[in-house]
Amino acid sequence: MSTDEIVDPTIAPSDQFRRFLYHIGIPVAGVVTVIAVIAGVGWHSYQTVRTGALTLTHDLLVSQQEYIAKEVSSFLMPASAGAIVARDMLEHGAPAVEQKIFNGYSSTMMRNVPQIQSFYIADSDGNFSTLEHGEQPGQTALTTLHDVGTPKAIFTHELRDGDGKLLKQWQTPAGTYDPRGHAWFTDAVKAGQEIWTPPYLVEVTRQITITAAVPYKGSNDKTYVYAINMSLNHLNNFLNSLKIGESGNAILLQQGGNVVAGHGMQETQTKAQGDPAKMTLDPVKYPVMTKAFDEYRVHGYGARTIKVNGRRYVTITANLPVGKDSWVLLLVAPEDDFSRFAMAGGQQNLIFFVLVVIMALGFGLLLFLQARRSDGLRNLIARMRRVAGHESDALQEVAQYEELFNPEDNALILTKKLAEQSEARRAAIWRILHDGHTLMCIDSYDRLQDVHSGGFEMSTTDLKSFFDAVFHGDRLATTAADTDEHTTAFYRVYMRAFGSKSLVCCPIVGNGGPVGVITLEDAPQAEMVYHFVQMVAGVAAVRFSAQHYTAVAAAREELETEPAATEELHDPSQGFLLAPGALSINGQPNATDLSQMEGFYPAVTIMVISLSDMIMTAQNDPAANIKLIDDMAAALQDIAHQCGLYSIRMLGHRVVCIAGCSRTPDKGAVFRMANAALMMRENVLAMLSKADLDPVFRIGIDVGPVFGGMLGKNPQAFNLWGDAMGMAEMMAQGAPDVGTIQVSENVYQRLRQYFLFRERGRFFIPGMGLTRTYVLAGRR
Repeated sequence: MSTDEIVDPTIAPSDQFRRFLYHIGIPVAGVVTVIAVIAGVGWHSYQTVRTGALTLTHDLLVSQQEYIAKEVSSFLMPASAGAIVARDMLEHGAPAVEQKIFNGYSSTMMRNVPQIQSFYIADSDGNFSTLEHGEQPGQTALTTLHDVGTPKAIFTHELRDGDGKLLKQWQTPAGTYDPRGHAWFTDAVKAGQEIWTPPYLVEVTRQITITAAVPYKGSNDKTYVYAINMSLNHLNNFLNSLKIGESGNAILLQQGGNVVAGHGMQETQTKAQGDPAKMTLDPVKYPVMTKAFDEYRVHGYGARTIKVNGRRYVTITANLPVGKDSWVLLLVAPEDDFSRFAMAGGQQNLIFFVLVVIMALGFGLLLFLQARRSDGLRNLIARMRRVAGHESDALQEVAQYEELFNPEDNALILTKKLAEQSEARRAAIWRILHDGHTLMCIDSYDRLQDVHSGGFEMSTTDLKSFFDAVFHGDRLATTAADTDEHTTAFYRVYMRAFGSKSLVCCPIVGNGGPVGVITLEDAPQAEMVYHFVQMVAGVAAVRFSAQHYTAVAAAREELETEPAATEELHDPSQGFLLAPGALSINGQPNATDLSQMEGFYPAVTIMVISLSDMIMTAQNDPAANIKLIDDMAAALQDIAHQCGLYSIRMLGHRVVCIAGCSRTPDKGAVFRMANAALMMRENVLAMLSKADLDPVFRIGIDVGPVFGGMLGKNPQAFNLWGDAMGMAEMMAQGAPDVGTIQVSENVYQRLRQYFLFRERGRFFIPGMGLTRTYVLAGRR
């Protein structure tokens, strides 16, 4: 349970409530009330000004929209009305003067209405005339076509000045041109009344044009179509010249979204390569207009406000009838263009109210902090009392643990209490092994999952900065272990997999200096209970000392109870550094020995030391090589004698050691072999280091049943074979690193109370299936 969750029953709830009400509740409520009133008045004033400004903006845009609608109607009216007047004149006139009526009326209209580009007239036989502006101002160009569809079909061109005087006349081939195939003719005949064509590009002038066409019947019973072509350049210039607010724009679009005239018309036309069907709004270049048109297509005509890139815009869409169709007039202006003066006043008032609110908040905060500080100090004192009580209870539980100083007990209560008191994510106790280069986790407790684990092993090679701090007895505390120079490597190897961030380290100091370290991960209460952590560190130091002396005493007792191996002469041809214990003085078996040595041995401990060829090739001097190997063999032989092994034999690059080769299982054999393995590893490491060579050996140990017997003629050789021999060989070959001792699960089960191990995991062994293997790290 967290210390914050503990309630002191001596404190009356009514006193707590009254203190809270006087110190915090009433002052905060008063300040909040004042702030609420000021903020409400300011917000209401701002909204009132903003609403009035928006209304003003809307009214101004509506007036602009009405003005533009009238101008557009005035722009289109001459063509619409002129086509009707011309139709009546031509329909009731004599065919002989038809061309004169067309020329006179059209030239008059073209001189007085600048937006008119040209006039067309065509009949159902394909005869065609067009009147358009000439090369110079005031001039007119008349083009007529007769005999459509025959080889005689030609265009006759006449250029006249403002007084009607003929200036030039010429002819050009008509080719396959037929006015009856154009939309302005066919659509007008089909409709039987005046029509407007969609905008299209005139190739000669490169201008976007619309045509008003009206059909009629002549006195000769032919169907005629009279058409007036109007350039949209004049309408486009008019819309671009309008000033809508400071930065507003107007644009005309068809119902489908094609641009007719207005803002950005020239760029749009260039991008569409003059094709009116492709002249649409670019959402990247004109995002405001695009969004406004999308709103129109969803909600219809009317005024509305949109927001684009954090800025608010007022938009109006209106309907402009053009014949049977209609165009959409779109006006867009920033909201603050028309009402900036009003908005500025409202914003100033709002800023003033905000400043007043901030000042009131500041004074309220100071008052609140003053009250909170006094309550905080009071709560801190109460909390420290509660923590001290919990520490006392925890120490009492630890002291009452019966097996606290029993070296064979893991004393899991230590890490559990450390985690509970400091509220740590994980608490662990680490021990510095006898070699001074290895740190091993004795026990780690995960408070969230309520599980214990251990056996993790780290070396100075990987964690130099962390080891230097631990070996010097330094206290470490960091909130970001992944960036601290002393704990970065420790975080990467040990903490990152669990998601921990902060780390607190307390050294475990023995008689000769640091012997271990306590680590607390993500422990918010570590500083408050650090003296409790130091007490547990003292208990851990005593346990380490007891474990060391117990292991030494057990080793001595084991050696004293087991008969010492006797050095006997052996036959050099068998290659034994220590002859098998059952051989006679001369190395030859007698009848009795042979019968005793052959057969089944239920529990024999076998160790295999696998040496690399690097020992043989590392030096160029053969004599030096032989001397190094001879020194190693002598050292191994002495250790085998000292530990009472049954035999030791060198076979090429392997050394095979045997202990407990008897019909009755020898319980102390595996203990002697483990001691021998640690001693041999240290001696070989020292000799290789002296020779300036890296560790080039791996050690494997197993215990199990084997068969043994004498093989061959005189001199006979004693040999063992079985699963234990093969397993020891695989343990040596599969050791994780050079210079390490890998043992089987049988060895671990027999020695786990006396030695320190690190679990490697589950592995598949051919013929045996899945099994666990362990690395022997040192004595407890």
